[in-house]
Amino acid sequence: MSLPLDVHRLLPAFLSAAQTQNFSAAARQLGVTPAAISKNIRVLEEKLALRLFQRNTHSVVLTNEGRALLDQVAPLWQALSTTLETAVGAQQPPSGTVRVSMIPGFGRQMLMPLIPEFLQRYPLIDLDLSLDARVVNLVGEGFDVGIGSQVDPDSRLVARPLYPMQMLLAATPGYLAQHGTPQVPEDLLQHECLLHRNPATGRNVKWPLPHETLELRGRLAASNPEMLLDAALAGLGIACLSRWYVQKYFEQGQLQAVLQDYWPKPTQIWLYYASADLPPRVRAWVDFLLAHFRHGLE
Repeated sequence: MSLPLDVHRLLPAFLSAAQTQNFSAAARQLGVTPAAISKNIRVLEEKLALRLFQRNTHSVVLTNEGRALLDQVAPLWQALSTTLETAVGAQQPPSGTVRVSMIPGFGRQMLMPLIPEFLQRYPLIDLDLSLDARVVNLVGEGFDVGIGSQVDPDSRLVARPLYPMQMLLAATPGYLAQHGTPQVPEDLLQHECLLHRNPATGRNVKWPLPHETLELRGRLAASNPEMLLDAALAGLGIACLSRWYVQKYFEQGQLQAVLQDYWPKPTQIWLYYASADLPPRVRAWVDFLLAHFRHGLE
């Protein structure tokens, strides 16, 4: 199919609207009016003879044709933007916004303490952080970098090991003194287990123990791990949490390890991005994180 030569000028409106699912948000992102976004997309649809969005009063949703176009265009547009940004930035300090998707616990507990140093070191770089307990479409949703335990199956992504996530069981000394300390996983059936409910499925998350088939029970379930930590510190039961939530409470004696011989092996937290050819602003963020966590593991 032969495309009109001016299609390229309409693509920013399409990409921003596809990422935000909202014409007003896309307009703010590009510094134009919502009417301009709507017009550009309507013209693009006419030129391509495709319906790219389903529209309603509150949001816009990509059609199958729109999704296919996004999957094809977004990587090419990002590669072009990176090439131009790298050429311009070669003679200047890194600047611009880095959009990052990360799992919430790691973001709050492990990354937030590092951010002041990064922002001080790179005064022209802004960080736009999204806490996402899901696998994001890095390119399609407009993120520069993702951090999580599961990588988008897009084989074009570059994934770097960042941090080993250790899941463990913990309870207060007071709770264990009152209810006894489990010696084997089956003993958990006699205890109050503080359960993590997956907000996407509504189901309780299985604890990563050799006996994953155990139907653990407890009077408290929550979709937020930090609430489970608070419950454990209140002596309400045994929690299964990432080490980054509980380490300082182990050191202070407020929490005690439970069934340590049965803890699973650490799961890798990955730092991933679309291409090894990164613009300076993204390269600064990636190198900063890799250097910090590599040093921390030495």
